[in-house]
Amino acid sequence: MSATTHPRGLFDAQVISNRQICREHFRLVLSVKDFPAAAPGQFVQLGCRDPHAPPDEPDEHEWIDADDPGLRTRSLVAPTPLLRRPFSLAGAEPDPQRPGCTLLEIIHRVVGLGTARLAGLREGDAIDLLGPLGNGFPLPRAGQRAVLVGGGVGIPPMIYLARALGAADVGGVAVCGVTTADLLPLTWADGVAADPQGLPTRCIREFADFGIDAVVASDDGSVGVPGRVTVALQRVLDHLALPAGDVVVYTCGPERMMRAVTEMSQARGLTTWVCMERSMACGMGTCQSCVCRVNDKSSDDGWRYRLVCTDGPVFDGRVLIWD
Repeated sequence: MSATTHPRGLFDAQVISNRQICREHFRLVLSVKDFPAAAPGQFVQLGCRDPHAPPDEPDEHEWIDADDPGLRTRSLVAPTPLLRRPFSLAGAEPDPQRPGCTLLEIIHRVVGLGTARLAGLREGDAIDLLGPLGNGFPLPRAGQRAVLVGGGVGIPPMIYLARALGAADVGGVAVCGVTTADLLPLTWADGVAADPQGLPTRCIREFADFGIDAVVASDDGSVGVPGRVTVALQRVLDHLALPAGDVVVYTCGPERMMRAVTEMSQARGLTTWVCMERSMACGMGTCQSCVCRVNDKSSDDGWRYRLVCTDGPVFDGRVLIWD
């Protein structure tokens, strides 16, 4: 498994829209000029501070001064999100209003200082980003069916994947897991409900638009199938009743969820592609902070660390070692 060599760059972007889609989740759409071709599963590193703000001026003080030095730089006076934040792409398509530009769709949940600033962005605001980063999902072969399993903020790359599946005329089912109904970062299709028994329907617009059925599961039973997303996944796989070679599983979300999905899929002999999530400082392999363990027979210990940002984030489920 080698590090990605896809084109990438640092880009200025303009906010086209930033709409709240459920409690704590926002859909951010950016227009970026000359953005390289991207694929489902790849991600970007978003700057969460004003890209045009002047840099802090250093405060200089004598070392022996025992008095209060009175540090007044902006980053010390008020909390500032210094590092970029990684976000999977929920979509990337040509901007019909701006030749040579790409519309990037980001779905994020407000959990801290950086995402709180992203939630406050308005149309026309400026932001910078680094990307596209990492590798993407391999698409199924002709005749195979895709099962897309996303949990919480792991759902967005499944939306982008659904678009690619629709373009390739590949059928599939999306299985979406949430804690509770008002944390589902998706749009309900008119007149179609999520089946509580796990029967796939065209209930989610983001998937239905590309010919993908959907099943929703909620931990508290407030919508769709009551229980963990793996409960719904088992029902979907039983419903499809296809030979192992005809089904490919894709998953992204909390690590415990992805582990359970991978183990269930592998027990059935299914190919499973896992989009790993890690906190990242750089996204380019420099900081070495986003490691995961993989099997490696060439290593004396039988395993080695791989970087999620460059060797991933998409890994074959068979190589991952779950801690």
